[in-house]
Amino acid sequence: MIKAISIFLAALVIGVAMPSMSSAQTPPTRSLKIVVATDAPAEVKNAADAIAAAATRNPLLKIFANGQKVEIIDSAQLLAAKPEARAFAHLVLVGLMTDPMIQKAWQQEAKPIDNGIYVFGFGYFTGDLGYIESDRNPFLHGRAIAATPFETEVVTVTGTTPAGVAAAAQALIKHGLVNGVVAAGQWSRSEPGLLDRDPLAKDFTVPLLLPEEVGGLFRVGVSQASEDEYRGVLQDTGVEPTEIWRAKYYVPGVWDAKGQAEAMMAYHTGLHRRAYGNTLWAAKFESADQAKQAAKKIANAAHLQGKKGDVFAGKQPPFGWGTDSPGDLTLWVKGEWVMMCTLPGEATKAAMK
Repeated sequence: MIKAISIFLAALVIGVAMPSMSSAQTPPTRSLKIVVATDAPAEVKNAADAIAAAATRNPLLKIFANGQKVEIIDSAQLLAAKPEARAFAHLVLVGLMTDPMIQKAWQQEAKPIDNGIYVFGFGYFTGDLGYIESDRNPFLHGRAIAATPFETEVVTVTGTTPAGVAAAAQALIKHGLVNGVVAAGQWSRSEPGLLDRDPLAKDFTVPLLLPEEVGGLFRVGVSQASEDEYRGVLQDTGVEPTEIWRAKYYVPGVWDAKGQAEAMMAYHTGLHRRAYGNTLWAAKFESADQAKQAAKKIANAAHLQGKKGDVFAGKQPPFGWGTDSPGDLTLWVKGEWVMMCTLPGEATKAAMK
């Protein structure tokens, strides 16, 4: 069984990290590309247009755009282009699950099924559903690219129907949802499983304990926890939370390092659902007393030491092959919530207020 702390701190590198560029080469300029098929349904194309329009106000999209003009490009055209066209830009892929670009780029944690979708940690669904997942750009970390001058990310915005894609797009624009399942209309389970978790409601809200700004850092992503994470907490504590959320905050420069040596940290601070650098984690329990008891057990599993009251602190585990910790880990209780944080020190102090 996977422990909760293992789920929280897992750091899985997907793809191949290449050597750094030589100083003689001029690095390309990062930009934001919104990718959608020209023959996509009107509702899907409108969703892509809405994401592009939000690039001036959505924190994540603003960082992706990097002051450059946002480009909306046909998915087939981008697939046919040179690898550099896909690798050196942040990509937001918008489309149905049949879109060739989405089939090429998305992870192995979801798959289309008859009239629906299967998502690991959420289960089998039919109906109107949106799905979002994020990761390092797989086109950057491939054999066609000889050097990684910086990190780029991919956010896949898809769904079972055009309405599902539109709901996922709005979740990204309004709340910064970068990993999760959203109900766009009626849905049902096509078959039960051991790791079933219901989708978010179309009008969901993000808990106030995950502020849009903390310690000068802006929230750039929110992830809905999957059922395997709930089960991990259950194993560690004996009780299952009623809610689990994760918020990702952007520290300037974390995606700027180049080459293999920094690839692990670039993943750790990225948007993948299991990348927990610069993250504020929140789990809600049925009562404040239950949260206090759960916090002690989670702290014990994470080898954290008590500081004062219901605050525990220690170090994040090192990456798989190394010995150095990527940073501090702090846990505390706030009412019926248990909070766990990997943000830099001052930001962690601000989050605890």
